[in-house]
Amino acid sequence: MRRFDGFLVALALCLALPAVLLAYDVPEKIQIQRPEKNAALAQWVGPQVEFPHGFHAVYNACRKCHHKESDKDLGKFLSCTQCHSKDDPNDNTGFYLAWHNDSTHSCLGCHRKIRQGDTGQMPPLSCTNGCHKKQ
Repeated sequence: MRRFDGFLVALALCLALPAVLLAYDVPEKIQIQRPEKNAALAQWVGPQVEFPHGFHAVYNACRKCHHKESDKDLGKFLSCTQCHSKDDPNDNTGFYLAWHNDSTHSCLGCHRKIRQGDTGQMPPLSCTNGCHKKQ
C-alpha cells in the first residue's frame, strides 16, 4: 500500500509540474535598456540590446541568470537594471559587467564556458556578431 501511495504522490507532482511552468510569463524577446545615466562605452553601441529570452529559457534554468530571485518575486518580471544599474564599468554589480564579466551569470561568461565544453556549440563572443548588431 505504501508503494501505491508514493506512486500517487509522484504522479500528482508530474501532472502539476506543467501547470506550474505555464504559470510563468516567459517573454520570447526582451529589450535590455542601458540606464539613461550610464554612458555608452563605445560610439557604435546602441542604447538597447534585443535579447532572445525564450531561446535562452529553454536551455537554462531561470536562476542561472535571475540569481537573486526570491520566493517573493519568483515568476514576476524583474528587469536586470533593478539590481545592475551602476555606471562604473569596473563595478562587478554594475550594468556593464552584469553582461560582460567571466561569471557564468553573465552573457559573456556563460558563452565562454559553453565554448570550452565538449558540446560543439559556438555561441557568439564577438560584440557585433552577438548582442550589438550594427545598424
